[in-house]
Amino acid sequence: MKLSIITLTFNQIEYTKKYIKSLYEYTSDFELILVDNGSTDGTVEYIKSLPYDNIKTIFNAENLGFSKGNNQGIEIAEGEYIGFLNNDILLSPNWFEECEKVFQQENAAFVSPRHINPHYDLAKEDNYIKYFEKNFKYKTNYQKSFDECVFSCVITKQSVVDTIGLFDEDYKQAFFEDNDYKYRAIEAKYDVFVCNTVCFFHFGSITSVKLNQELGNNRKRYYSKYRFAEYLSQNGEEKYKCQRMIKRYQVFPLKQIYKVYLFFNKIINRIKKWLRM
Repeated sequence: MKLSIITLTFNQIEYTKKYIKSLYEYTSDFELILVDNGSTDGTVEYIKSLPYDNIKTIFNAENLGFSKGNNQGIEIAEGEYIGFLNNDILLSPNWFEECEKVFQQENAAFVSPRHINPHYDLAKEDNYIKYFEKNFKYKTNYQKSFDECVFSCVITKQSVVDTIGLFDEDYKQAFFEDNDYKYRAIEAKYDVFVCNTVCFFHFGSITSVKLNQELGNNRKRYYSKYRFAEYLSQNGEEKYKCQRMIKRYQVFPLKQIYKVYLFFNKIINRIKKWLRM
């Protein structure tokens, strides 16, 4: 089998049902690893009733968070590719096949389809594919993008995980562990991409809004680990557009340092070009 899909569930059974229907409609040659984080609304019973023979299950007694749950899934994944997919999304035709093409052409760590979110896109669950085809037009089939490669629906390879390791479980519940994972991949000389030819529809914050998040601690951990995350990642020509850094974590004058970095990097590139002539 080519693809292992890991999906965490924590209540919200109606969204999980929609997701499962969409997944099986638009995906082939995969195993589904469902990690339930202590649901109490009938989700466990629903998962156990699913008639498919390509499902593996893990049932946690309590919510262990995004990082731990996905790490549990990774440990039993057998596919060449691993997908991290939320249970509140809907997919589009050929979504995996199009993302796989990026891996075949680039040194990619993570590839995500284009993200459609009804909170800011004029799309609904019954018209998102047509909405995407009509409104999302790009000059290229894919592009590097730190922010638009989102872990609501993202693909990686087992070989990438073998290189950069598992999710950092010191991020509690959810948020910033995905940026951490992407940045670790960048440091390992990979790139991250968004695929412009396919999309997924994301209901958005269906589970996380119900949790007791530790956003402040997660944010602090991320920027303490990667102080130059906003400025020294690379995108296309020079840099990724990383998430804005909260001022209180700017221990150094990073903008000024980054300008100096770009200046010397430009000189070095010119010298390399001159030496090749």
